[in-house]
Amino acid sequence: HGCFFVILPLLIVAFALYYGAGNPMAGEPTFDENGKVSEPASWSWWVLFVVRQFFLLSCVKAGEVISIDILALRTPIFIKTIGSFATLMIVQARGWPYVIMFWGIVDFAFLFGYHKFALHWLFWQDWLDVFTMKNPPGNFLSSSLYLRILLCMIFVGLFTALKRLWLATFLGRRSYDHYGPELEKVLGKMLLVSQIAHLARQIEAQVVTSRVNDGYAYTMQTNVKFPGATSESEEETPVQQGRKVLDENLPGTGNKNSGGSGTDSPGDGFGQDLLNVGIGPKHATGASSRGLDKFRSDTMKNIGSSSRLQIMSLLEEWEEPEIRSSSASKATIKDILQFRQAISLMDDKYPFTPAFGPASTRAICVDSSDSLYDRLLESTPDKSLLPFETLSQIAYDNKGNLMRDKAKALIRLFRPDRRGYLTKLDFVSSIDTVYKDLRLFRASLANSSTIDDSFESIMNVLTAILAICGILLIIGFNQWKAVSSLAAFLVSFSFMFGAASSKYFEGILLIFVRRPYDIGDKIALSDPSTDTSASGSSTWFVEKVTLFTTTVRFATTNEVATYSNGSLAPLRIINAKRSPKAVVYVYHKFGSDAPFKMVKVFQTAIENFVKSRPREWVALNGFRATRVEMELNFIEYVVVLTHREMWQNIGPILQSQADLASFGLEVSKKLNLRYISPPKPIHLSTEKSGRNKYIESDSTMGGKENEINQVAEMFRNE
Repeated sequence: HGCFFVILPLLIVAFALYYGAGNPMAGEPTFDENGKVSEPASWSWWVLFVVRQFFLLSCVKAGEVISIDILALRTPIFIKTIGSFATLMIVQARGWPYVIMFWGIVDFAFLFGYHKFALHWLFWQDWLDVFTMKNPPGNFLSSSLYLRILLCMIFVGLFTALKRLWLATFLGRRSYDHYGPELEKVLGKMLLVSQIAHLARQIEAQVVTSRVNDGYAYTMQTNVKFPGATSESEEETPVQQGRKVLDENLPGTGNKNSGGSGTDSPGDGFGQDLLNVGIGPKHATGASSRGLDKFRSDTMKNIGSSSRLQIMSLLEEWEEPEIRSSSASKATIKDILQFRQAISLMDDKYPFTPAFGPASTRAICVDSSDSLYDRLLESTPDKSLLPFETLSQIAYDNKGNLMRDKAKALIRLFRPDRRGYLTKLDFVSSIDTVYKDLRLFRASLANSSTIDDSFESIMNVLTAILAICGILLIIGFNQWKAVSSLAAFLVSFSFMFGAASSKYFEGILLIFVRRPYDIGDKIALSDPSTDTSASGSSTWFVEKVTLFTTTVRFATTNEVATYSNGSLAPLRIINAKRSPKAVVYVYHKFGSDAPFKMVKVFQTAIENFVKSRPREWVALNGFRATRVEMELNFIEYVVVLTHREMWQNIGPILQSQADLASFGLEVSKKLNLRYISPPKPIHLSTEKSGRNKYIESDSTMGGKENEINQVAEMFRNE
């Protein structure tokens, strides 16, 4: 198109001017300081000059495609020849900086100076005089003005390329340092799910052996680590050790040496190989009773053939996050390139590989998870629930050795019951959790680019000012007088805007250096000199962040507010998303004359309640008395627990807290521990009959335990 619509018409115009119009001159002759006459160039030469410039521009743009899109990005030639830094700078210069810089360099090589080739490219032929020295070229190509123009082109292109390179590496390092550890955790979970999907494919093809050790999905080394998925320590706390002893001594719990067969045998779903190496019920996060397991089994038998809508109704409600895409740099250092390559895997329609199925939305992911569960269940057609032993086949390396970290990561991801079985709802819910982590991480990373864009816009203004100063220096303009007069003018305004400028830069440091929150986080603001509430803080959703303001929405009422970032700098900013798992406190009041034995029974009932809900609670941290008010005739106990959710997802936390409080109330009623506030004036009786109501015989205690079991069964059915 350039040849037919630009070069060819201009050549026709040049020929017409030279041969048809008598080759008119573009100006009058001039005299230099020595009195030498300098002839101007003809109009036909200027037209040919434009043709040659357009030809060189076309060559530069073609060279950009070849050098960047092909050689730099698709081959290692540039990295091996000119090094990684120069290669990255060339790649970052893509676009007008590359074109203007190399256009100036090519002009220096082919279109600068007073030699014959620069004046006329076809000077060697004699059958077209318009392309020879007979067509006056003038002295523009050797003038200082043309030299300075070319130097400005090279300077602006090179300066912009270096600015882009610095921004790309600086912002890339920030994203890598901030999101790298979280990305490692998400990718570890994605890898486990994809390997489970490949295992199901092999089960369908009936090629799975006793050791799954072939295929791309099973090539992990024995020293593989799963950050955030495996346990932090192999050692157990004294409380955990005590509970472990109690669990082993409970009737019907058994151990790896106990007999039994079928789904009723404790640890049967883990398989004998895992039990022999010490991986089994003790690594399961809950102590599911037989009654509860039977209830879940009977319920999931009916769901097994249900549609996706029935499963979705049982899952926690969740809204897909909005991903605000933004342009990103094309190249950075090696680690950042790997980071961005890993990010690109999350944007695929099949983030868990095609063996799992499509997972572009949550509903589609649930469909694929439902189908995956049915395919895995084909390996054990005699069982109604999926045994963990089936999933553990991916935890063996090519030599048949068990990778303990990987087996524990699978247990933590899918959380089977203590017998080692997974219901369809539990299986789908586990994969749904991975999908939500994936989508939330991708949305957080994409939305954080708005802050980087704001910073880049500021840097663009600063670099534009510096580039203009550099151009003025190259041209020879004395800008220092203008700068000094302008500085004197601005000093008078500095007293007016000093405080505002200070707040402005405090806000920039808050957002760009401290970076206390991202878009989508829940935050709470408070005075650093006062303590926060132990029951949690009122939070705001971060909806939009710039370098100047932060837009938030109140989580309770959906009211929207805007803060200046400078006003947030001196405050304590609590980030619910970055906080660890929520610690919850539930308080109970008992009468001061309640026997300690009954309180221990209450504690045991609470422990069993918590342990039967491994998908809600991580651990029971403590049960202790916090207040002893003899004048008011009560003792207050607190139950301290760690929930599986962070405060970012407060809905399930509040629901679990309410369930535990309701259960504790019902148990306290059964044990006659319910505290009733005495009427005023307070009369404390010391009669013996007041204490006798808590004296229980062994037979009565047995009846109380039966009543507690009935209360627990009521909550299980709900």
